[in-house]
Amino acid sequence: MLKKIRNKESTLRRRLILFFVSVTFCLILAFTFLLTLFGINGSEEKNIQNFFTDELNTISGAVSEDFGLLSVDGIQLAESLARVADDFFDASGTKASDLTTAPELIEPLLSELAGPLLNTVNNRSCGGVFILLDATVNPSAENSDLSKAGIFIKKTQPTSTQAVGVKLHYLRGPAQIARDNDIGLIAQWKMEYHIVGEEFFTTVMETARQNPDTALSRLYYWSGRITLEGNSEAGFLLCVPLRSSDGTVFGVSGIEVSDRMLKSMYSPTAGTYENVFAVVSPSNEQGLTTSLGILAGNYYLTGNRFHEDLMLSGSKNGFERFSKSDVTYGGKTTSLRLYPNGSPYEKEAWSVALLMPEDLLDAAIKGRVTLFIMISILLLIISLAVSVFISKRYLRPVHDALDSIKNRSYEEQRSASYLEINDLFEFLAEKDREHEEYMAEKDRAHQEAIWELNKQTEDVRAQYDMAQTYISHLADERMPEVDTESFDLFMQCLHSLTPKEREIFNLYLEGKQAKDILEIANINQNTLKYHNKNIYSKLGVSSRKQLLEYAALMKYTKNI
Repeated sequence: MLKKIRNKESTLRRRLILFFVSVTFCLILAFTFLLTLFGINGSEEKNIQNFFTDELNTISGAVSEDFGLLSVDGIQLAESLARVADDFFDASGTKASDLTTAPELIEPLLSELAGPLLNTVNNRSCGGVFILLDATVNPSAENSDLSKAGIFIKKTQPTSTQAVGVKLHYLRGPAQIARDNDIGLIAQWKMEYHIVGEEFFTTVMETARQNPDTALSRLYYWSGRITLEGNSEAGFLLCVPLRSSDGTVFGVSGIEVSDRMLKSMYSPTAGTYENVFAVVSPSNEQGLTTSLGILAGNYYLTGNRFHEDLMLSGSKNGFERFSKSDVTYGGKTTSLRLYPNGSPYEKEAWSVALLMPEDLLDAAIKGRVTLFIMISILLLIISLAVSVFISKRYLRPVHDALDSIKNRSYEEQRSASYLEINDLFEFLAEKDREHEEYMAEKDRAHQEAIWELNKQTEDVRAQYDMAQTYISHLADERMPEVDTESFDLFMQCLHSLTPKEREIFNLYLEGKQAKDILEIANINQNTLKYHNKNIYSKLGVSSRKQLLEYAALMKYTKNI
């Protein structure tokens, strides 16, 4: 039973190991909490959040500023072209409305308008400039209503792999104008625009005609991604209506932001996270209209375009999620304001987004959390092992000390590792010495008590012998009155009286009365009766009279 109880008890080593483990665990837990509190938990969520927020703010700010400046440049170009056209109409005695019926005016007019176009393309950061007239040089041709005269001058941009300077190319317009201005015709060159599917032209023309009193600063329009027929590169077109002094809307002019230009200017910072790309596109409540947007990103998106829209599918870890087909992207978006208040297009929403494939984003957010957890577990295991080792080493002197105490060999072991144990050994040795002295003193007292008892016994025996002699001497006179055997028993039992009983007996022996004994012994009457009863019983007498007789006989015997 004792063994079972001891097994249930906690040993000092277990307690110490538990203490070290608890302290270490609390320290690791507190350290982990502080690391987590300051964002050091192996997770990259905060870092990637900051990266996306900073990059998005930088890119969206640049897009907003650049597109705003281009809008101003486009308006100024339209106003400049309109003034040149008015001068041309005045000089030729015609009006803007005569272009549809006098196609011979188109090429001379375009030749005059080429100057402002070249000035803009040479002095602005853009992908090209263009003008479309609401007229054709061959109105009698089949589907002539779908063909529009104009000019499109492209500007090549230097790339990281082609260290060439800016060069102008002629994409649309009369060839003679290109030759006159030393502009090379590219393989995709055509005389006129084919506007089938080019809604930007009809949209701008109709909107301008429906708002004759609205200033050009409210009528400019940004198209979605457009690839003109025969062109190898897409881009956004800033379109501004051309309005003559008499209010006739006779065409559209503008500036192109090419796919290559947008990629070179608005790609995210390289090297931080892989496969991050920016999107500039129209948007709506359902998501991003990426079928009309342009991407700017790293190598894997070079030349890529989304032909599907990205639909908003939710959010996770503070990042919006967009899906198309079987691919999901995650990132952040911000709105892009392209139009001023009062513009017919002000409700058209645009956005700038910074995205990356969802699986890569989640992996980047997760970061090194697993490694962080593994390190914490490893530290806990190491702390447990160290706690066991330290506890065993720390308690070894204590165990040795306990063994010494059990074997009572601590007198010889005064060089323990701990000062407290040495003090304990000295204390125990001192207690042993005190105990030995106490036992020796007790033995002496015991021997003295035995000696005193033997002396008293001898005195009683001597008194008894004297009494026997007296009894023999008075045998003839007293034998009839004293029972010899009872007196012998009386004498033999005197040593059985307690000190208090012996004191009362001696008072009787001195002839004291009961009232005197009560006062001398400082007891009450009931106590006296109690002691008398014990005395009678031990000495074998039946009454106080018999006791006094035996006491007188014993006293008499002493005097002989």
